[in-house]
Amino acid sequence: MALHEYECPACGGAMEFNPKTQKIKCPYCDSEFDVKDYVANHSASSDNVSAENYETAQGDQPMFIYSCGSCGGEILATESLGSMKCPFCSNNIVVSEKFNGKFAPDYIIPFTKTKDDAMQAYKSYVKSKRLLPKVFFDENHIDEIKGVYVPFWLYDSTQHYSGTFAGTKIRTWRDSNYNYTETSHYHIERSGYESFEKVPVDGSKEMPDDLMESIEPFDQKAMVPFNMGYLAGFLANKYNVTSQESRDRAIKRMSTSAITDFKSTIHGYNTLRPTAESCTTSDEKVKYALYPVYVLNTTWKEINYLFAMNGQTGKFVGNLPFSAVQASKYYFPIAGITAVIAFAVLTLFF
Repeated sequence: MALHEYECPACGGAMEFNPKTQKIKCPYCDSEFDVKDYVANHSASSDNVSAENYETAQGDQPMFIYSCGSCGGEILATESLGSMKCPFCSNNIVVSEKFNGKFAPDYIIPFTKTKDDAMQAYKSYVKSKRLLPKVFFDENHIDEIKGVYVPFWLYDSTQHYSGTFAGTKIRTWRDSNYNYTETSHYHIERSGYESFEKVPVDGSKEMPDDLMESIEPFDQKAMVPFNMGYLAGFLANKYNVTSQESRDRAIKRMSTSAITDFKSTIHGYNTLRPTAESCTTSDEKVKYALYPVYVLNTTWKEINYLFAMNGQTGKFVGNLPFSAVQASKYYFPIAGITAVIAFAVLTLFF
């Protein structure tokens, strides 16, 4: 395996991509380079030796050992991890085979947010949740904050929709003797097509699909052609879910949107019931991109909590514990006030 190491040509320090300046920077001598101009000036090779005898927390995922070309230290990594940091000398290393050939991304969205931004977003997110146990923020232990380039498949397609509906319009009136109701029945048809571009689906087994969808959208106007220089200082995974394996999820996202959009054009009916609907796909294309994500793992009372932040926009999501005590403080007073008002209204009018 060919290892690209981002050493500073001025002082030999480990170069990192700076999200604020969008340049590769040396944290020791402050040398900066444009990503498109910088070429990794130190390369090495290493066999990806199986780490089957190591005890890891990666479940059934195979682990491998690489040898750092700078200090010779052993780096333990998953099979899909292609950009990493040496735990001994902090050298930033990219395994080029993970991003060449069939694994070469078409695009990348560079990080614009830093780890400090992710930490601040986490604090604000937790403090804004009123139903958390009061001690959660003080006692919750942040195990790790990782900046990860996550593989995404980007799908283009045209969705062809056809649907028929049974609708009713109801008119009521009264005279001095009777109340009248008139129900008119209608047959409604809708058909057409809708085109979609670059609909993302996470191509990593390690990342929960619902979590990755929760931090969307990414601004795809900021996508640039892939360059390994953007990976310096960040983790990056190659895809381990193929585009064909991800296709059904992508098609479902697009067809659901198309169906919703066509239904939204039907107005003015009191009731609406679909009698037949179909959505077919044509003009499919797929591209491969890496998107920036911060992942935070925390532990509280021996339970792990996972958070994620969009490394481009700063959108933050995660799962949190619920406190019945805190809920009672907020909702019981509201329920009590509502009950008093309702009782007063009933007393006045009945």
